[in-house]
Amino acid sequence: MSGAERETPMESELRALPKTDLHCHLDGSLRVETALELAAGRKLKLPADTADELRPFLTVAPTCASLKEFLDVFQLIYPLLRDSSALERIAYELCEDCSAENIRHVEVRFAPLLQARSKFPPEEVIEAVLRGLSRGLADFEVTSGVIICLFRSHSARENAAAFRALKRFFKPGNGLSSPGVVGMDLAGDEARHPTMEFADFFDQARRLGIPATCHAGEVVGTENLKAAISLDVRRIGHGTHLFEDEQLLDEVIRRRVPLEVGITSNVRTKSVRSLRAHPVRRFFEAGVPITLNTDDRGIIGIDLTHEYRAAAELGFSFEELAGLSLASVDHLFLPEADRRRLRASFQAEIARLKKKPLRRP
Repeated sequence: MSGAERETPMESELRALPKTDLHCHLDGSLRVETALELAAGRKLKLPADTADELRPFLTVAPTCASLKEFLDVFQLIYPLLRDSSALERIAYELCEDCSAENIRHVEVRFAPLLQARSKFPPEEVIEAVLRGLSRGLADFEVTSGVIICLFRSHSARENAAAFRALKRFFKPGNGLSSPGVVGMDLAGDEARHPTMEFADFFDQARRLGIPATCHAGEVVGTENLKAAISLDVRRIGHGTHLFEDEQLLDEVIRRRVPLEVGITSNVRTKSVRSLRAHPVRRFFEAGVPITLNTDDRGIIGIDLTHEYRAAAELGFSFEELAGLSLASVDHLFLPEADRRRLRASFQAEIARLKKKPLRRP
């Protein structure tokens, strides 16, 4: 879909719906046009010189065979994002993209050690992103929080440096008035680096009151899911294979641990065979808390409205999707007072939308 003029009536309604994006990777949100400009300004060579020619290299195709192949696309992106002006720019542009589809709050995540260098420490990486998000708040009224990712393939020393930066910037009372670091994540190839290898970081985060999420169950198997739940994470990134363990499924429902679902992402990484095979509807009917998210909007070539439309294709009604959008506010890493305030604004806006004449197919 290339523009609002080509949207169906339901897509227009879903675009207007107030939304949150809880699972959004900063580097995976890079615009192709911005990549070209960043490369030119830094004298870096890309495999193509125009946006149309470059897009296939920076976008994960439907023929992508695995999560590893999906992650390999980032190798072209990382060299473009190793200075403060680049990171500030893409954080700002993410807010602009969110505003265009009424994403009211975004929790953007990244692994600062992927951008850091000897003269560009992780603390400066984080500061650059926060500056971009602050500008985005001022210009587009998109509120945001930052989730710092530890990276599975990094050494313990590297992850310790990222965790120190996280501790320095984390403020438990950080709310809607200004972007700040609000939580921790563990990302990367879970097949090669099991979650329990990083248990000490999760234990430290829990003791310090730092909310944690964790990529787990994105690839085949539930061992990383079990580990994440045992480490008392507040949310799970993906969790696509949760149905493979009925006892674990019951525990997730009992604890009310929400899944950060990326429907198209899971299809592209071959975590599921096809859109029709995605378990998101079954999760919903079983009582698993779910949120809908972009994951990597830039390299997948989607926005959040696209993901809500994908959910509609899997049987969700507009009313159910509005309910998911509203419920997602309750899972944000925000102080309770800020969640109540944001929820009230969502409720009022959704009520106005429901009063409009229905134009859905």
